[in-house]
Amino acid sequence: MFWVDETIQEIIKRGDKKYLITDYKTPSGKIHVGSLRGVVIHDVIWRGLQEIDRETEYWYGFDDFDPMDGLPEKLKDKFIKYMGIPLCNIPAPEPGYANFARYFADSFVKIFQSIGAKAKIIWASELYKTGAYNKSIKIVLDNAEKIREIYKEVSGGGKPTDWYPLQVVCPKCGKIGTTKINGWDGKEVDFKCEENLIEWARGCGYKGKISPFDGNGKMPYKVETAAKWFEFGTSVELAGKDHYTKGGTFYIARAIAEEVFKIKPAYGYGYEWLLVGGKAMHTSKGVGNSAEEIAAILPPELLRFLMVRTRAKRAIEFDVNGDTIPLLYDEYDRCAADYGKDQKSDTGRAFYFSEIDLKKEQPKYLLRFSKIAYMLQMPRSDIFEYAKEEKGSELSEIEKEEIKNRIDIAKKWLEKFAPGNYKFTILDKLPKVELSDQQKEFIKKILELFESKEKWTGEDLHKEIHNIKKEINIDPREAFAAIYQIFIGKDSGPQAGWLLASLEKDFVTRRLREVE
Repeated sequence: MFWVDETIQEIIKRGDKKYLITDYKTPSGKIHVGSLRGVVIHDVIWRGLQEIDRETEYWYGFDDFDPMDGLPEKLKDKFIKYMGIPLCNIPAPEPGYANFARYFADSFVKIFQSIGAKAKIIWASELYKTGAYNKSIKIVLDNAEKIREIYKEVSGGGKPTDWYPLQVVCPKCGKIGTTKINGWDGKEVDFKCEENLIEWARGCGYKGKISPFDGNGKMPYKVETAAKWFEFGTSVELAGKDHYTKGGTFYIARAIAEEVFKIKPAYGYGYEWLLVGGKAMHTSKGVGNSAEEIAAILPPELLRFLMVRTRAKRAIEFDVNGDTIPLLYDEYDRCAADYGKDQKSDTGRAFYFSEIDLKKEQPKYLLRFSKIAYMLQMPRSDIFEYAKEEKGSELSEIEKEEIKNRIDIAKKWLEKFAPGNYKFTILDKLPKVELSDQQKEFIKKILELFESKEKWTGEDLHKEIHNIKKEINIDPREAFAAIYQIFIGKDSGPQAGWLLASLEKDFVTRRLREVE
């Protein structure tokens, strides 16, 4: 059973009348592509519940009331003075945006809407300022001692006996990360903006009394998570695996939900990260490819497929500078073919949850992305003519359109990201090569073959080259390395037959004769 369907079966055991699915992100920097995994996971859960006629809604929230606690390197000089201030109260890095948080969130929203995620956007700052959390704030302040006990029981670390589960915005300096509450009388809190409360920001020393309601205060993330479930009736909320470690955010949130708010916690588990070189991406530190950058390379369905194909609890190794994109296309094409045969298969379901518009007619033939990338670098290559020959019939309009799209993406990928083994140049002169006697025999027979016919198609020539390889019993790697070394100076390259077929006949025969 496909992992999404397994998750849906677990969720419906709750028996909720309506299923609210929520996900949240702090927009503290350019949001990396890894953050789309949570967006897509929650979206496919929403789609899966809709599929079985369950009433459901999907909210995506931006925690823009969080204090700025880290910065990408290029913004440090200009924005270091805002450390500790809520993101919604910090000016945007560029004009035209309401604030710092909106600057980064707005572009991310455009990306995930473009990949078909149908979420209602909510803003933490607006929820706090309109009083949506007032009831929760009073409950958590009244139960501060109980929440301190939960932290100790669940995480083992605990909180000091004078800690309160809230911070207020200092009316003097505007910081929220530096304030400490020292008392609560049921209506107002005593607080001080501490100079040395945290390492990454300095408080102004102001102290006084203030109402904690209507946007004056904010609950810490773990407490706030339980409060969201309480206020909105959340049914489902997954998160990155770090939040679901033993003693982590969601274990504490679950205990607070049950023991303080007296509700059933949201269903959820920790999903794995998108990794680059084995390392996780970070928004506030600017580590990893931005969602915007990758969306410019991958079409919407492929970007969804990247997140959907792998089980949520398994990491995805993503390296745009490696062979991830060609391999992703190959896997997508396989799932597309399987969907046409068996929509209930795991590969068919992966395709189903990846598509934005399932009513759209699908191409019956797909030309491999890697072939397109190679052919773009070969002279006299007619990609559409090759595709027609490979298919064995005329291309439909949607097949032509898909090839056009892949050509555009392959051009961008080759220009910006493709590794060296996917790039090549036809050499003007024969490079210095050292071939074995068997390799020389192989090349000699290819010359005879090439001269035996006025014009070759890439596919026919490739088949004949394979026949020669079998005839002289040469190791495949040695055989094709000989061709690639002679023409492109590398040990590997595109399909040999259509590489040679793309070149002028006189050029090929002259080059092959030069081999001694």
